[in-house]
Amino acid sequence: MPDGVSRKLRPRWILPVLLVVFAALCVGTSLTKRPWSDEGWFAGAGYNLAFHGKPGTLVLEPRGYREGIDRYTYWTAPLYYPLQAGWYRLVGFSLFSMRTLSTVFGLILIAAVFFFTRGLFNDEAVAMLTAALLSFDYVVVMGGSFGRMDIICTAFGWAALGAYFLLREKNVPVALLVGQTLVVLSGLTHFLGIIYFFAFWFIVVYFDRSKLSLRTVLLSFLPYFIGAIAWGAYIMQAPELFMIQFGGNAQDGGRLALLADPVSAITKEITERYVVAYGLASHSAGSSGPVWLKSLVLFAYLIGLGIVLSTRQLRSCRGTHIVLVLLAIFFVIMTLLDGQKLSYYLLNIVPIYSIILAVAMVHLFRRSSFGKLAASGLIFVVLALQAGGLVLKMRTNGYANQFTPAAEFIKSNAQPGDVACGSAELAFALGFEGQVVDDHWLGFERGRLPRFFVIEEVYEEALDGRRRSTPEVYSHVMRTLELEYELMYDRSHYQIFMRRSPEPTPKSANLEP
Repeated sequence: MPDGVSRKLRPRWILPVLLVVFAALCVGTSLTKRPWSDEGWFAGAGYNLAFHGKPGTLVLEPRGYREGIDRYTYWTAPLYYPLQAGWYRLVGFSLFSMRTLSTVFGLILIAAVFFFTRGLFNDEAVAMLTAALLSFDYVVVMGGSFGRMDIICTAFGWAALGAYFLLREKNVPVALLVGQTLVVLSGLTHFLGIIYFFAFWFIVVYFDRSKLSLRTVLLSFLPYFIGAIAWGAYIMQAPELFMIQFGGNAQDGGRLALLADPVSAITKEITERYVVAYGLASHSAGSSGPVWLKSLVLFAYLIGLGIVLSTRQLRSCRGTHIVLVLLAIFFVIMTLLDGQKLSYYLLNIVPIYSIILAVAMVHLFRRSSFGKLAASGLIFVVLALQAGGLVLKMRTNGYANQFTPAAEFIKSNAQPGDVACGSAELAFALGFEGQVVDDHWLGFERGRLPRFFVIEEVYEEALDGRRRSTPEVYSHVMRTLELEYELMYDRSHYQIFMRRSPEPTPKSANLEP
């Protein structure tokens, strides 16, 4: 990067202010966003471990590859659940407290990317602009206000890279050991932590291969040994259930199906992850409003990448070389290892796009008066669009306007011992002690019928999948609803069916005209 008056920008307050802005956006989103099925699944295991000392997930029906999940939760990497349990013991349990754990790791992520970028480019302006882009980024804020493990995995991974840059000048073996420990924590949180193994070792070899010894490298793998022992000890409590759950989840939804078909993998990566996540396709479940505006952020990333690739001065920069290689590592692994193409996982690669955009915009800003105007305008549009989208999401207030009325209807009509069958999100209102069972099969092959059956976007999609893949299950659900249940509530994405009984019709029934 060229020298300039902005290179040594050092106001100490900028990064803390950005972190406060990010935290405020996450808190506002956490308080107003509807809970989601994934949050109910993962909270169930964390809650059970925190308050009963047991690793099972009671909110999920132990069916198929989730066999035994009410006793052991093996279907995902293990670290998220003890992290939750410790957090709940510290701050209490609620949907908001679950989401604040993600917010804390979002703050760690932004700080880690800042230190990584500053160490790589030795340019405070690039690092600060990267942090600003991440603090307002829709994907990052949504991840920081969502009860899933993705942002924790991402934070550990980028912390490994950031910590290495902070420590390598003083002590490479310590930097290596600390970085490897954080990579292991990332992998124990989510399978995409494997990205950071390759990214970390690329950085190490690129900068410090002459300083490595066999002893130093072997010692740095001690965290993998410790992590394997800890996870292995848990696995050995019920190894057959681990094979069923973890193996089944690895195959679910075609997660690994694209490894042998890279052309289809690239096509799907673009059309099913980026196009959907950035508003160029139909609304994803739970989304509304002018989501196509998010595509302007994607176009800004492409503009930044185009500037970097077409400018000799930037192409010849060592930091740019490294970021472009990291982009290739992240993109290839995400393309091949995630056949589901979930938008959550963009959290891993968005920091790289932000770094590239920051490099391009700082270069333009320093180049000319027109460059100052163009760079400032583009950054303003990107930040304003993302902040506006987040504010719009908050104003919608799906928690108060959609979820709460539906949950209150169930609570006002439930008797002790009644069970609601629906998306696991309902447990945040009804309880995680068996009051909710997430099983859209509606008693198929089990014979147990709940008092309430709740259909929203997740169940609509699941039932449509059953209609195509297992029509006998779909027919059972439709027939059972027709014969045994009555639609008593139909509003704001939620349909609530109550099982017919001789009891009077609930006074609080709420049907849309």
